[in-house]
Amino acid sequence: MLSLLLASCSDSAAPIYQGSNIRVLKTPLSADLEKEFQRHSYQLDNLDRGVPPLILQTLPRDLPNITSNSKKKRIFFQSLLPMILLANNEIRQERDQVLKFQQIVNRGATLTEDQLQTLTALARRYKIKSDSMTSRPAFTELLMRVDTIPPGLALAQAANESAWGTSRFSQLANNLFGEWTFKSGTGIVPEDRPDGATYEVRRFDNIYESIRSYLLNLNTHFAYQELRQLRAEARAENRPVDGFKLAEGLFRYSIRGEAYVKDLQSLIRLNRLDRFAAASLRVRS
Repeated sequence: MLSLLLASCSDSAAPIYQGSNIRVLKTPLSADLEKEFQRHSYQLDNLDRGVPPLILQTLPRDLPNITSNSKKKRIFFQSLLPMILLANNEIRQERDQVLKFQQIVNRGATLTEDQLQTLTALARRYKIKSDSMTSRPAFTELLMRVDTIPPGLALAQAANESAWGTSRFSQLANNLFGEWTFKSGTGIVPEDRPDGATYEVRRFDNIYESIRSYLLNLNTHFAYQELRQLRAEARAENRPVDGFKLAEGLFRYSIRGEAYVKDLQSLIRLNRLDRFAAASLRVRS
């Protein structure tokens, strides 16, 4: 039976969202999840009312058994889109804070102690090191990192990395993007891990936490500096941030390099994932 729980508002459990109550869904079967989508009148081809704020505890356990590729893809995209938008909403609010603090400093004013603590916490979260967090270079670097990822690109990577939500790690560890941990015993040991290697595939409490971690990884890891640069250039030129273009900055995400980028771009194009660029969260159910 479908169990619906109201999410708490802690930093690790639920996003900051000024709208209808976020619902956390425990959905053991895809049929239950589809009924929930129907109850919310949620269809990928008609998002005029917005996307309902839903968080999945896990992906449906029977997702690997669905033989229809079109049905599997639809359920997968419907499941992840709300959480990607929620996670981006968190980042957008963080970015607004940074911009506000930058404007205060540019006017020659001084940040309050609370504002400086907030700025310092954001810098720590986004791995910015600076002798002065209110300096122009610090703000520039922080704004390069505190920014959203196009939903289409996130969906393409999730599909690629998790085999449409059917992989062992996505099903057992809620890990959609193959993220590692080096804390022994906290993850799942890959079956093909080389002798002597110590990494494990990280476990997440729910699917939403995997998405949040993935976005933070793209926004902080040195390997994705080019993605952040492409995004910053688009912002500076007042152009839309395009997921197809940003995929070029992910050639270090996989040992396959440019072939991996081409795969992501193919997923975006063939599944028309750029159509979700303007998708927004539903304010009222």
